[in-house]
Amino acid sequence: MACLTARSSGNSELLRKASEAARENDGEFYAVLVDSPRNRVRNARVRTLIDDAILASYLGAKIVWLESSDVVAELLHFARQSRIVRIFVKRDRPASFSRLFGRTVYSGLLNRAEGFRIDVVGFERGN
Repeated sequence: MACLTARSSGNSELLRKASEAARENDGEFYAVLVDSPRNRVRNARVRTLIDDAILASYLGAKIVWLESSDVVAELLHFARQSRIVRIFVKRDRPASFSRLFGRTVYSGLLNRAEGFRIDVVGFERGN
């Protein structure tokens, strides 16, 4: 499962790594975006998100759009419900919009994702 972030500069590396892992393990590939009241997608870089969805579809992902005020809990709920064992998330910049109550999505997943393998994809400095 690739966790898409609406405010990022793009999720192509994340999607490619998650797609490759799904192919290698003959597994399902999901591209998941959680919209929350704090992170309204309408305020995001919509064109980038559309491009990410097109790429995810091209790579064979099932695209899932969820809504919750607790992004990490919703991602984990979906993963458990879908029997996902490996989660790919992009490392947020320290001052990123995706901070949730002082924590980033990736740090929240690292702290709360017991029983899952979490792969954190790095970010380019200076963007």
